[in-house]
Amino acid sequence: MAESAVSHSHPLDTMLAVSDVIRNDRLAKLYARVLELDSPTVEELSEGIESSTTTIYEDVKHLVEIDLLERVTETQPYRYRASQVDMTIQAGGETFQITPTLLVALAERQSNENISLYIDRHGVSRLATAIEYGRAYTQSKMNARIMACEQEIPVLEAETILQELQEIILEAEPDISTSLNIEELDAAIDKQLDD
Repeated sequence: MAESAVSHSHPLDTMLAVSDVIRNDRLAKLYARVLELDSPTVEELSEGIESSTTTIYEDVKHLVEIDLLERVTETQPYRYRASQVDMTIQAGGETFQITPTLLVALAERQSNENISLYIDRHGVSRLATAIEYGRAYTQSKMNARIMACEQEIPVLEAETILQELQEIILEAEPDISTSLNIEELDAAIDKQLDD
């Protein structure tokens, strides 16, 4: 089952569109760049992406056609905004959350060795899971030991990916609460270790 927050798209169309971006680094980078700049023109996008302007125009057109970008101005130069994707996919008894944060993390895989290595070892689905842990980590509700135990990975690997994802989460989700509650964190850790 999949739910979609992209307007006027059938959930299956949205799932296929997001799948297209997940498999194509260039599209993921473009989507992430539009999120970063809020409502850029193609010319503004071309300043931060290593592709020809023609390729960027074609990619923007494709992302508009699949409803992951929307044109927000009526006159040229057109400005574009990223659609807020929020899908929940259930497969094999597991639930995965597909959000802009995942797409931004995927866009980082070519320039971030730690994210690339994590994807190579565990796949995109486990990166999606790591982002959920990363949100809790960013909110001081989780630590690397708990993630490592639950995901059966080394603590150092968990700490490394959590730190990398924390930066992405804070950038992609600026409204996330980062207040530290030591007592709540200690209680959660004690409960996890007792289980």
